[in-house]
Amino acid sequence: MFDAVLDLSGHEALFGVKNNDGGKLLINADKPMRGRTAASLAEWVVGLLQENHISLSQITRWNVGAGPGSFTGMRLAAAFVAGLTAQKPGISTRCVPSAVGLAYGGHYRENDRVAALLDGRNQEIILYSMVCVGSNFKPDGVTEILDRQSAAEYFSRCHFAGLVALASEKEAVEKVVSNEIVAKVEYKERLSLEALLDADYISWDNDLTKLVYIRPAVHIQNKP
Repeated sequence: MFDAVLDLSGHEALFGVKNNDGGKLLINADKPMRGRTAASLAEWVVGLLQENHISLSQITRWNVGAGPGSFTGMRLAAAFVAGLTAQKPGISTRCVPSAVGLAYGGHYRENDRVAALLDGRNQEIILYSMVCVGSNFKPDGVTEILDRQSAAEYFSRCHFAGLVALASEKEAVEKVVSNEIVAKVEYKERLSLEALLDADYISWDNDLTKLVYIRPAVHIQNKP
């Protein structure tokens, strides 16, 4: 039997699979997928499973990347997994913050605080704070939305053992934080799926509504 993880919180879809009893990822794939291109999600996932001789029925635990990130992507991933697992006994699901996959793999000590910096649009960044627990990271409940002025004030009084961000969002981050802070940011090409799969502190509660919304989504009404 296998564990799977699906994340659409960023600019690409990430999908991974490994044995329930641990070991290395058997599938560790990514594909640019936003907006209309997300229509190919099911075909892509099924194709990867077939290439690796794994059937959907063999996946007994599903992890969904819960953000923070794209509202649309997070909801799509959750809905996709919910549809696959609906009314199927013996299958467990859970949401795992995508941000832990950015901090994963660094040389940190127990209880070190690490902050993920994400593009918040409108020349703002989202700060998502985590604490090192063993080899993984656990959210500590601290989140901020920062513009250039508030970022300068915030980092003057709050300090972290590490700052991490996606390389694809480097330009957005550098528009908001000072050069001194930029020099401390470690940029990652993509988040680690191992971190989401290995988040032992999160229970298998079969609740795929636990997405990380730092601020509410904006809904635009159609004009009559």
